[in-house]
Amino acid sequence: MTTNEVLDNTVLAVQRDMAATGVAGRLGFDTPEWDDLGYLRVEYKGQYSSYGLRADEEHEPVATLVLIADLAQEVIAEQDGKIWPTCPAHSLGLHPKQAGGAALWTCKGGGGHAVAAIGELE
Repeated sequence: MTTNEVLDNTVLAVQRDMAATGVAGRLGFDTPEWDDLGYLRVEYKGQYSSYGLRADEEHEPVATLVLIADLAQEVIAEQDGKIWPTCPAHSLGLHPKQAGGAALWTCKGGGGHAVAAIGELE
């Protein structure tokens, strides 16, 4: 899988979770004018993530999905002023995590548990 395919697939997976949980707007990748290092950053409603990725490097799909989900949470929180996504059972913010070769949304409530694979929230 090429770098562009990995990045496109990760953004689409997180976008599905946004749509499933009622978060309006689109995620994208862009290099802001102020970034003189040329990093691709997650962009949401004009807000950019604090961290970015190099487009010219190879990215492992599962680790990249966890990172993009984390960066999406950051820009959504900054732009919309809300915690996203939340656990339906505990109303706590979910955390992206790599476990068992999968990218998961996890909750720390109830002793900790996986809620869904990233891209498969309901």
